[in-house]
Amino acid sequence: MKIIFLGTTGSYISKTRTYPSILINDDLLLDCGEGTTQKLLILEVINTINTICITHLHNDHFMGIFSLLWYYWINQRKKPITIIGPSKIESTVNTILKLANTPEDMKSCEIKFIELHNSNEKIQLDVDYRVICKKMVHKTLTFGYKIVENHKSVCYSGDMKPNENITALANNCDLLICEATFPDKMASVAHNLYHSTPRDAAEIASKANAKSLALIHISPMFSKLIQKFKKQAEKNFKGNVIIPNDLEVFHI
Repeated sequence: MKIIFLGTTGSYISKTRTYPSILINDDLLLDCGEGTTQKLLILEVINTINTICITHLHNDHFMGIFSLLWYYWINQRKKPITIIGPSKIESTVNTILKLANTPEDMKSCEIKFIELHNSNEKIQLDVDYRVICKKMVHKTLTFGYKIVENHKSVCYSGDMKPNENITALANNCDLLICEATFPDKMASVAHNLYHSTPRDAAEIASKANAKSLALIHISPMFSKLIQKFKKQAEKNFKGNVIIPNDLEVFHI
């Protein structure tokens, strides 16, 4: 399984990092923040995307969908695309498309929506992926995802404060991609804002028996503390810890 970190920052875009989006095997996206379309064009894989899994409807995690859909429609894509996300994702996407004055006759391909409502859902896609979803603890309805293919798995938390569901979802995964918006010393702030720290992510990875841990969604205001974030996680997790840059590739 090939994982490419298209966008890795959180809260706001920086000069070197765009909003969250993780590409799995060139055909599945976990979140689709602003900047995703350009990254897919750089990698020359924009036409291979079949599925987009959205964790929640906050600006930095899903607004890139609209530039991506416009690209597909303007270039006359015919193959349907599936968007999985929390309840109201279909009405939200359609409303924003309408507000952007998207012409109805421009829509060359169908969007298939799968809305998540329960705390624990499983989806079998047409390809070989099994998608397991669990509700996270955040300010708005948020789901974490586990993508399983040929006994390999990657788990993505989305935004959340530490909770039992992410530990269960990440159980025995090969790679846990977990948010770490704030440093350890700001744990109370992080949790009050429904976010996590490197120590939180590391403890989750350790309890879940994950093999590797990737920290993303680090706020740009802490960009000078990247190595400190890594050391904070390594104190509480014995596996491999990475803090990926945009466009960095990871294989499991």
